[in-house]
Parts: sequence; C-alpha cells; structure tokens
Amino acid sequence: MLDRALKCAKIVRKAAMSMLETTDSSSTPFRWQRWIWPVLIGTASSVSVTWWWLKQDIIDPVTQHSMGPLELLHSFTWSDRATAAIIGLIACIALRDLGYIYRLRILSHGRLSWRQSFESIILWELASALTPSVVGGSAAAVWILKREGMRWGKSLATVFTTALMDELFYLLAVPLMFGFALLTDHSIFPTMSSGIQSLEVRLPGLFGVAYAFIASLTAIILWGLILRPQATHKNLLHASKWTLIRRWKKSIAQWADDLLEASDAMRNSDRWFWSRAFLATCVSWCARFTTLNMVFLIFYESIPHVALIARQLILWLVLTISPTPGSSGAAELGLAAVTSDLMGVAYIAVVILIWRIATYFLYLILGAFTLPRWLLKTRNQHPLREPCTAP
Repeated sequence: MLDRALKCAKIVRKAAMSMLETTDSSSTPFRWQRWIWPVLIGTASSVSVTWWWLKQDIIDPVTQHSMGPLELLHSFTWSDRATAAIIGLIACIALRDLGYIYRLRILSHGRLSWRQSFESIILWELASALTPSVVGGSAAAVWILKREGMRWGKSLATVFTTALMDELFYLLAVPLMFGFALLTDHSIFPTMSSGIQSLEVRLPGLFGVAYAFIASLTAIILWGLILRPQATHKNLLHASKWTLIRRWKKSIAQWADDLLEASDAMRNSDRWFWSRAFLATCVSWCARFTTLNMVFLIFYESIPHVALIARQLILWLVLTISPTPGSSGAAELGLAAVTSDLMGVAYIAVVILIWRIATYFLYLILGAFTLPRWLLKTRNQHPLREPCTAP
C-alpha cells in the first residue's frame, strides 16, 4: 500500500511539474514524439484482441450454433436496426462533444466563441489520448485555455469546475444505474473466469473504496474552489515558498490571484448558470456511455441497456488509474472482461474496434488536423485582463 501511495505521489508531482513547465506560452505540452506510443499501444491491443477472437469457437447469438468468427461475420446481415444504431452512434458522438463545447462556453461566460470552444475540446481530448489516464489531460487543458486568452487562474478554475461536474455526475449515476440494473435482474459486477474468481469476490469492496475516494476528491474540489477559495489562495501562496517550486513563485502568486477572482465569480453565479453547465455535463456523459450500447445494437437485436451502462461505470473507474496513454490496452481488455458474461464474445472484437474508433482514434485524427492551425492562430495571443464575471 505504501509503495502504491509513493507511486501516486510521484505521478501527481510529475503532473504538477508539467503544468508549471508550460507557463511559458511559447512552449507546448503536445509533442509529436508522444503520438507514436498511444497509436502503437492502441493498435497492438486491438490487433491482439482480434487475433484472440479469431482463435475462438463462437456461438452464433441467433442460431446458437458453433462456428468460426469469420464465418459468423460472413453470415451477419445488415438490417434497419443496424442502420438506426449507426445513426444513434453518430448522434452520441455529436452530443458528447456538443455538451462539452456548450459547457465550456458557459464556464467562460461566453467569452470563448463556438469555434474556440470546439477547438479547445478537441485538443483537450487529444491531450487525454496522449497522456496516461492516471494523469489525464488536465495540465494540457489549462495551457490550452490560457492560450485561447484566459488567464492562468481562470483556466485552472475552469478545468477544476469541469472535473467537479464530471465527478458529481458519476457519483449520482452509480447508485441510480446500479439500482435500475438490479431491477432488471442483471448482475452489476461481471462474472470472472475460474482463475481469477478471488478478484470477483473482492471487486465490490475495491469499487466501494474507489467510489469513496472519488466522493472525497469531489468534496475537496468543491470546498477549495467554490466554498472556501480564500483558503485555496492562501495555501497556494504558502506553497510557492517551497524550495522545489520557488522559482515559479511570481507565476504561482498570479495564478492564485486569478483563481480567487474566477472562483468568486463562479461562486456568485446564479442557478441558471450552474443548471445549464451541469445539464450539458449530463448530456455529454449520457452520450459517452450510450455510445457502446449503440455499437452493440448493430449486431444484437436487443441488449440490456441499463446493465451495460452500469458495467461501463465500473470500467470507467478502472481506466482512470491506467498507466497507458488514453487507457490503450486497458480499455480493450477491460471492455471484454466486463461485458463478456453479459453479451458473450460473438462480436466482441468488432465491437471493441468500432468503440475505440469512436471514442479514441477519432480524437487522434481530429486533433492532428486541428493542432497545427490552432498553434499558429494562438501563437501571439495574450490573456485578457477583463473581469471573470459574465458580461
């Protein structure tokens, strides 16, 4: 346990140092050399799952007859249901991003245009795809928003607010979806193979501990950003005196002042401001989880929607501690582990491939097209010293 705590501390320290190093707006957290590893790991994971799938004897979900995977795919016939599922998949992708874009517009009090919000979200997703999930793209997101014209403190407050809303949605979604899943007589936690049944017994307890940690983290963000921003301001000024980060003392002091101003503005925002932002969060996350359901609907006539979403809530928590860029490898193997007892493995490799294209590789491609032009456009942009409150 101590070793894990030390490793987590090192990761957090690395993320903090990375954020400090990007204070110079001429630098960039995006390095083309970092792209090769996520692509290679993600591609290798997909190929490995596909190779394993090709070696299995698959039971046809319709006829219940055993056949080879290629024979199964060859026997698959396109239907109106599959067409509707493809349309639903595209709609989920669009709603997910539109929700994030609209939320960013709200949190910036309308000072980011729709185009700026779109580019910021695409690059935010790109940063998440290029960094380990345990670190996330938050440090890069602060840099992205600052380069779009926000001050460092406002950028930091905006990123923390999005994290607060994301975690709050998750905390509310877990008991709600778990309760509905139980009402449909589906197990919440996956059934493990005989070799790792001990993990199956411990999984609910481990999930409970992780859920409690998320709740504690949400409470800390809420306290430090909304309830007591003055205490956060004071602690940042105190931390700037530490030997390790003393050379950034002036920058941290400016961050602290901007963060306090932005936090006060958000704290004094009306209910309509928070309602719209949280509604956009709910739309984005519902679309995120429904994406997988749409992929399964391409191949299956009916699926347990609620149970699938409940399994994804478990998977999401596991992927947040993945050490690989964008959860590459962990996502592919994890999805097969949490859904195979529920949906079988008939089309699992194709489902994983489409799901990862829609939720991961898509943002690598969009980010590759967006980043060069955005870097040129924002090269000489400076933070505006306007008030943080709504106009």
